[in-house]
Amino acid sequence: MFRYCLSALALKAFSCSRFTKRIYRELGNTLGSKKRAVGQMPTYYLDRINRMMRIAKTYGVPKNGDKMIELGTGWLHWEAITTRLFFDVHGILFDVWDNRQMDGLKNYIGQLDNYLDKIDVDTSQRNFAHNLISKIREANDYQGLYKLLGFEYVLDQKGSLNLLEKESFDLVVSAGVLEHISAKGASDFVNGIATLLKPGGYSVHSINIMDHLYQYDSTVSRKQYLKYPNWVWSLCFDNDVQKINRIQRSDWLEFFTRAGLVLVEEEVEMEDLSGLKVATLYQKYEENDLRCWNLKLVHRKPA
Repeated sequence: MFRYCLSALALKAFSCSRFTKRIYRELGNTLGSKKRAVGQMPTYYLDRINRMMRIAKTYGVPKNGDKMIELGTGWLHWEAITTRLFFDVHGILFDVWDNRQMDGLKNYIGQLDNYLDKIDVDTSQRNFAHNLISKIREANDYQGLYKLLGFEYVLDQKGSLNLLEKESFDLVVSAGVLEHISAKGASDFVNGIATLLKPGGYSVHSINIMDHLYQYDSTVSRKQYLKYPNWVWSLCFDNDVQKINRIQRSDWLEFFTRAGLVLVEEEVEMEDLSGLKVATLYQKYEENDLRCWNLKLVHRKPA
């Protein structure tokens, strides 16, 4: 619990001003970029690819010629670029901050070349991916990379989807993004996702509902934040540089349903909450909501 509180204090300090926030971002990007440029690709990065390939086989999207958008592409544009390795899709890479790390991308993509036999695709797709990986590793800059892939990079610090063409995407995807958007704007953001989709299009998201301070102190619960009423969380633990919205599973399901999207697949990972006293504001939720710390959703927009 000591490291949990110390990490919260440090993140609070970095949230004090625009200047400290910029320092945090530059420091994090510099250290993270160096680590990703030479480090081992995490195994769950491969899991994310296999999930998308399974979705493609199950629902027929993405496929060659489709248009997709990745929300919150972060350091590596991982979902969009790895999808592009196997399908000739057109893509928009949408983000609120420029966190791109070319050296890290090339390192992980280069390692992926050695793991193509672990991805459930046919031989022609595997050969297509191998050839494209070689070209990605030769790209000198992002402009050349996007031209090669047929992608467009779009930045909007407000995170507004209104500037994008409505009903123009076959697939909207994100990984570890939705938990960071404003709680007040979450429902509207999901409505925006639905608006972007073509009729019959798919929405694919992985939402990390856990307390992100857990990554600094694994002795606490992944759902440690359930213990704190809003005023305690806001005063002691919430911050503006690694902000999480504390939205629970059933809330997300309701947002997507209200947006007119139909749930076709749900995967959850659960946390044992034994010994964790839950704050009053969370006691209205069912146990499975509270225990869920990782939520993976696939929705379809009715044709």
